[in-house]
Amino acid sequence: MKTTSLTLITGSSKTKETLSNQLAQLLEDYITIKSIAIDDKGIDEIKDDIILFSSEQVKKETEKIAKVLGKHVLVGKRTLNHENVDKLLKIIEGKNVLVVNDDFESTVELIQSLYQMGIDHLRFTPFKMEQLYYPDIEVAISPGETHLSPDYIKEVIDIGVRLFDIATILQIVEYCKLNRNIASLISEKYIRNIIELQRELLNAEQQARQLNKHIQNVVNAVDDGILAIDSYKRITVFNERLANLFKLHNENIVGKHFEEIISQQNIKDFILNGNEESKFFSINNTDIVIYRTFIKEDERIVATFKSVNRAFEIEKTAQKEFRKQGFYARYDFSDIIGNHHAILECKRVATKLAKAEHPILIQGETGTGKELFAHAIHKQSTRKNGPFLAINCSAFTESLLESELFGYDDGTFTGAKKGGKKGLFEIADGGTIFLDEIGDISLNVQSHLLRVLQEQEIRRIGGRKIIPINVRIIAATNKDIYQKISEGFFRSDLYYRLNVLNLLIPPLRLRRTDIPLLVQSFISKREGISIEEEVLNKLEKLDWPGNVRELKGVIDYMLTVCEGDVISLKDFPQNSLLQDNVDQNKYIDEYPFNASASVLEIEESILILESIKDFNDVGKVASRDNISSASKQKDRYLSPQQIRLRLKGLETNGLITKGKGRAGTKITPNGIKYLNFLKSNSTY
Repeated sequence: MKTTSLTLITGSSKTKETLSNQLAQLLEDYITIKSIAIDDKGIDEIKDDIILFSSEQVKKETEKIAKVLGKHVLVGKRTLNHENVDKLLKIIEGKNVLVVNDDFESTVELIQSLYQMGIDHLRFTPFKMEQLYYPDIEVAISPGETHLSPDYIKEVIDIGVRLFDIATILQIVEYCKLNRNIASLISEKYIRNIIELQRELLNAEQQARQLNKHIQNVVNAVDDGILAIDSYKRITVFNERLANLFKLHNENIVGKHFEEIISQQNIKDFILNGNEESKFFSINNTDIVIYRTFIKEDERIVATFKSVNRAFEIEKTAQKEFRKQGFYARYDFSDIIGNHHAILECKRVATKLAKAEHPILIQGETGTGKELFAHAIHKQSTRKNGPFLAINCSAFTESLLESELFGYDDGTFTGAKKGGKKGLFEIADGGTIFLDEIGDISLNVQSHLLRVLQEQEIRRIGGRKIIPINVRIIAATNKDIYQKISEGFFRSDLYYRLNVLNLLIPPLRLRRTDIPLLVQSFISKREGISIEEEVLNKLEKLDWPGNVRELKGVIDYMLTVCEGDVISLKDFPQNSLLQDNVDQNKYIDEYPFNASASVLEIEESILILESIKDFNDVGKVASRDNISSASKQKDRYLSPQQIRLRLKGLETNGLITKGKGRAGTKITPNGIKYLNFLKSNSTY
C-alpha cells in the first residue's frame, strides 16, 4: 500500500509530462505521484508529503502565486536525457554552440552537466535573455525551449527536457523511508539508463577512432601531400607524404598549430590568405604546386601538395589514354598545305582564334579542310592537353545523335548499355568537341545544344541530374545557314551563339596556285613517282566542286592506274563529272551573260564583285561600308546608298547572297563566273 505522496511542480506542461513519466517509471510502485505546471490556472495552495520543484526558478515563481505546504520540499537537480546524446555527438568537433534555456542558472547547470558527461568536443556559450547577438555561432541546442533561440541561428537542436539526476531520486527514496532492497532496485533502474548512455558514448568514441584511423590510412596512401586546418589554424589532417616532403616525423602533428609546423612564410601566407587556386613553390629542393581550397561550411582550409614531376607523368598518362581511345587532334597548321595568300590569311586568323575560349563556326564548301582546321585550332589552344572529339552530325538520326552527344541513363532504352552511357560532351570535358555538318541537325537537338552553350551543362537522356561541363565547341557547315534560318530550319539564337568567332575557308578554285603543292604532297606517298606538266595544267583548270578532297581522290585514282613512275594524261579519270568540269572552264568567252547596259555599270559591277570576293577570301565582312571604303581606295568612290542599289540587282540575278551582321555579303559561283566574264570583256 502506498503511504507517501509526491507533488511535482514544473514550469511548463512539456516539462511536467517528461519528468512525471521519469518519476512514474522509477517510483510509481511505491509512492503516489501528482504533477502541476505553474502555467496551469487556479493554483493557490499546494500541500503534500513531498513537494518536488523542477528548478530553483520554478520554486521562486510558485511561491509568488501559491502557498506551499509540505513535509519535505526539495529542488531537483537535472541532467541530460541520454536518449538525445547522439544529436550532440553528430555536431562537428570544435563548433561554437549556443545553449538555450528559460533561465540562466539552469543553462549554466546544463553546460556543467554536459562537460561532466564527457561531451567536451564542443564550445558551449550560455544563452542570456538580454543578449541579442552571439558572434560566430550558427548552432543552438535547447532542452525543450527552442522557441527562445535567436531567429538568425541557422540550426536549432532540441535535446529534450532534462531529467532528474540519481541524487534527486535517492533523496526522494530517503524521504519515503523505503527499505534497502527497494532503494537498490530504483538505483539499478536509473543506473541502467546511465550505463546505456555511457555505452553510447564509448561506442561513438570507438567509431570516431576507427573512422579517424581509416581516414588517416587513406590520406597516407595518397601520393600527394594533404593538409587540413580548422578556423583556429589547428592541423586536422597531415599525411605521411607531406611529412616526408617537409622532413618531419608524422607523430603528434595533428592538433598542433599550423605555424608551429610550417616555417616557410610564403607558403603560410598562401595557404592562410591566398586568393589564387594554386601556386608554385620549392620545398626542400622539390618543385611543388599547392592547390588551396576553403570549405566555407566547416571554415576549414584544405591544401594539396602535388609534385610537378608527378603532374607531368599524370598528364602523359592522360594523353596516352586519349590517344588510345582516339580522342586527340591529329593535325596541326603545318599539315594544311598552301602558299596562296587566301589560305595563309585563313591560317593566320585561325591561329589567333585558337587562343580564345569562344565557340568557332567554320564555314566552307565540302572538301575544303574544315576538320583539319578544327584539329589544328585545338592543338594550338590552351586545351591542347585535353580530349578532342569530332562527330559528323549528318551521319546520325535525331535520336541517335542526341544519345551520342548527351549520353543516357540506365534503363532509358530497351537494350541500352547497362549503367547508362556517357555522352561525347561529358567525354570531351576540359577539351574540344568538333560538330561537323552542324547545319543538318534537327530543331530539337539545336535547342539542347543551345543550353550547352548558354549554361555549360548537360542532362543525359532519361536522367534528372544536371552535369556541369567545360567544353569548347567548334562547329562547321557547308550549308547557307542564313537561308536555313529564313526557312525556319535553323535557330537564329543558336547561330549567334556558335558564330562568336568565324572562319571562312576559301575553296580550291580560288587558290589554284596551291594545286601543284597539294598534288606533290599526295604523290609523295609513293616513292619515285612524278607527274607530267600537262596533267598539272589540266588539274589547275578544273573548278573542283569537291575541293581538296576531290583532288585527292583524283590523284589516288591516277596513282593506282598509272604504269611506271610517271603520271600522264592517259591516267586521267574518264569521269563524266570531271569532263563536264573541264568543259565549263571554256565558259568565260562563251557564257551567255547579259552584260550591263553601260560601261559605267560594268565598271561598278566589277568593282563591287571584286571587293566582295576579296573580303570573302580573307574572311572579312563584305558590308556596304567596307565596299564603299574599298571603292575610295581604287579611286572609283561609290556611296553606301549606291552600293545598296547595285547589290539589290546582283542579288536578284543570283550573283551574290546577302547576310546580316557578321555574315555579310557573299559572292556565288555564278557571281565569280560573271566577274571573270566582265573582266575578260572590259578594259577596266
